[in-house]
Amino acid sequence: MKCATPVTGPQISLHKIPEGYPGTLETIGHIKELVRNGAKDFGVRQTAIDILLENGIKPKDYLGEIRALFEWVQKNIRYTRDTYRVELLHSARRMLELRAGDCDDMAIVLGALLEAIGHPVRLVLTGPDPLRRNLFTHIYVEVFHERRWIPLDATMPYAIGWAPRAPVRKVFTIDRNPIMTPENMELRGIGAAEPAPEWLRSLIRAVRSEAMQPKDGRVRSLWDVLRRRELLRRDPWVAAVLRRVWNQGLPVRERPRTTERLVAQLRLWNILPGPVYPIRLRPLRPVALRPLPPRPYGPR
Repeated sequence: MKCATPVTGPQISLHKIPEGYPGTLETIGHIKELVRNGAKDFGVRQTAIDILLENGIKPKDYLGEIRALFEWVQKNIRYTRDTYRVELLHSARRMLELRAGDCDDMAIVLGALLEAIGHPVRLVLTGPDPLRRNLFTHIYVEVFHERRWIPLDATMPYAIGWAPRAPVRKVFTIDRNPIMTPENMELRGIGAAEPAPEWLRSLIRAVRSEAMQPKDGRVRSLWDVLRRRELLRRDPWVAAVLRRVWNQGLPVRERPRTTERLVAQLRLWNILPGPVYPIRLRPLRPVALRPLPPRPYGPR
């Protein structure tokens, strides 16, 4: 399949990147911008649509769309290292013309193709040394589909869902209009000035005094929000409560202290933008928590 846009002379901009982790953060900033700009490029969007049409992907087969774009990048973008001692970043449009690049270039073009047709992505960096947690040597994207993030590493000949096992892993979200974030597409209002969504208010009321059956979908929804924002490890108590309610449910009885503490923590994390119901928060007693065992990094 030919690229939807003709080959043109590249526009080049030069930047001096700092050494070490500050340089990594600056590079990630450029990659985010290239993904955002590529997603808004109509040539990139046309290429994504052409790929879907060529592969016969039916409308609303969203997983099929993800797989088709991922496999196209795998087959049509040649992994090629950067110029010696130069960090090169190509725009998504330029990658569709050049058809070659390293892992960050593949992340840019795949991320832009996916976002151009409505699939949010984020960036994942991995490193080989657990003692040097700010040293990263690889990047790939994850796409949001059906309430979970799916790894997409187009540099390797593996299917969607495969991710490299690395001792260091760090996720970088791509800043965009809040309407486009996965959380707000499902849970509009969380972390904003708008009222909390009805399912979250209903969950808080149930925790306060109602009966809940195991495997309640509201618990799963809150767990997914906290997991995506990497908040579960910050408060083991919240994670333990949600896990217990998910597995065991709750009987009918008043639980004011549990409710107060849960509401206080969700407000602290800006998950609850305002009062769910009138409640007077009392000072919480300090709770002694045992340190968690170290958790290895890698694909979850």
